[in-house]
Amino acid sequence: MDVLVLLAILFLALWFCIFLPAGMALRRGRSAIGWVLMAWITTPVVAIIALLIVGDSPDKIREDLRNDR
Repeated sequence: MDVLVLLAILFLALWFCIFLPAGMALRRGRSAIGWVLMAWITTPVVAIIALLIVGDSPDKIREDLRNDR
């Protein structure tokens, strides 16, 4: 039972520290590697908040506008 709890905690930590910032960055047209590194250097919470603040990249905004037409 302890191994399952440890694996669950490890999975949640990896998701929170790697997959969440990477997925958010990709959806906003930003570098996943860069934002994961930022999450490791600062904290995942800081990286997530920063991604929410900076929003979509200019290229992503243009792409979305082209697709809406």
